[in-house]
Amino acid sequence: MIVSIHQPSYFPWLGLLDKIEKSDTFVLLDNVQFNDNAFQSRNIFLNHNGEVQYLTIPLQKKNYQKKMLRELKVIDKKWQKKQKGFMIANYKKHPFFNEIYPQIEFIFEKKYNFLIDILIDGMEACFNIFNVKTELLLASELDIDRSLTKDDLVFNILKKVEATKYISGTGAKDYQDDKKFEIEGIHLEYQKFSHPTYTQKNSQKFESGLSSLDIAFNLGCKESEKLLKENLIAV
Repeated sequence: MIVSIHQPSYFPWLGLLDKIEKSDTFVLLDNVQFNDNAFQSRNIFLNHNGEVQYLTIPLQKKNYQKKMLRELKVIDKKWQKKQKGFMIANYKKHPFFNEIYPQIEFIFEKKYNFLIDILIDGMEACFNIFNVKTELLLASELDIDRSLTKDDLVFNILKKVEATKYISGTGAKDYQDDKKFEIEGIHLEYQKFSHPTYTQKNSQKFESGLSSLDIAFNLGCKESEKLLKENLIAV
């Protein structure tokens, strides 16, 4: 079984969807510490002037470094109204707004208390738009030792789900011991991903690494799926 592991992302970019699409099972790390520099509570979009803009979910950060990601609460309920307004104001004139927006609108209407619920809903919405059928599991439901870090945590998870192959991000090369995978009988492959270009209505110059929703608003479900799956580079 091919497995990938990653922290949740708010309306993830295409690179993460690429890794997930290549996997039979994707384990979402909801039992780790929040990373201020990652895209767990934010992502990048283009406004109508073609300028990069972050959309961020405001969090209750008191003692947040002592909590698991799944324990973090949302504090400002106004973020939904603001982000709904952003989507409409900046993507309304895109070719596939009427196809895509109804699939994410509920996220700006539903009552949330915890960040993780927003992230899971957003990721699953992107799975539906790009027709990703990979099984999603939560690390918190796998009875993983919270004290484990980095490659020890990865090995624990892989053993729990009986993985035979692991797709890793290239950033893990800095700390990962590749020989351990050989010893454990798990085939290790590092993700190979090259971001494809597509027509961006809001920009004269192509901006890479945006939320995958930007692709969907520009191309629609059918062509978005095609862009993802036809550009998969075998690992």
